[in-house]
Amino acid sequence: MIFSIVAALVVTSPMAVPGLFGEESTEHVLAPASMTGVITFDGEVPELGGLDLSPDPFCVDGNPAGLREHGLIVGADDGLANVFIQLTGVPDEKYDTPDEAVTIDQRGCRYFPHVFGMMKRQDIKILNSDATLHNIHAVPRENREFNVGMPNKGMEIEKTFKKVEDAILIKCDVHPWMKAYAFCLEHPYFAVTDENGKFELGTAGLPDGNYGVKIWHEVLGTATGEVSVSGGAASFDHEWKEQGEG
Repeated sequence: MIFSIVAALVVTSPMAVPGLFGEESTEHVLAPASMTGVITFDGEVPELGGLDLSPDPFCVDGNPAGLREHGLIVGADDGLANVFIQLTGVPDEKYDTPDEAVTIDQRGCRYFPHVFGMMKRQDIKILNSDATLHNIHAVPRENREFNVGMPNKGMEIEKTFKKVEDAILIKCDVHPWMKAYAFCLEHPYFAVTDENGKFELGTAGLPDGNYGVKIWHEVLGTATGEVSVSGGAASFDHEWKEQGEG
């Protein structure tokens, strides 16, 4: 299918907040340092197919209702899950790499999370919460590939990516339906939508101004937009619309 993009941009403004004991405060406060919004899909959503888990009895027993493919997962109010959002055109400076690792867990014969972001050289903590063999196989285009067998429940390893790269495929060669996508960035201004298409992107330290927005979905591809940040706050709503509708 071919898709077109409709974007809506709104800049939030300061507002009153309740007082400490529930009374209305008249103090004018700054909006929180974040960009919030929702990504939606307007179009026909195909039914997700069921997965054949029979090669591994552990996966069958652990998922009595079965598992379905990843794809166009649309929640409340047409919100689209698993969309990666990043700002572009941010100041070209050195950003501190977080000390805390990002975590990806092999649980219930799935990867959690399915889509995630990190800064380059940030540690990735990889867990196996299943009592079955998984192997985590990263297939980057710019970074170094890794492929590690993890046969034991509770096993934990750490890896990292050193170069900026979008949509790094992570898969399990034992269970071919297991896939995840990692984004490695220079800066911390990114987010992923939840099951209802909502996101919150932290903007701490980001100067006021206009920035590009790049969004990605594993089925729909990429799209771009713009946003204006004021006082650290902004709102970005984006609709992916199936071309040819109404």
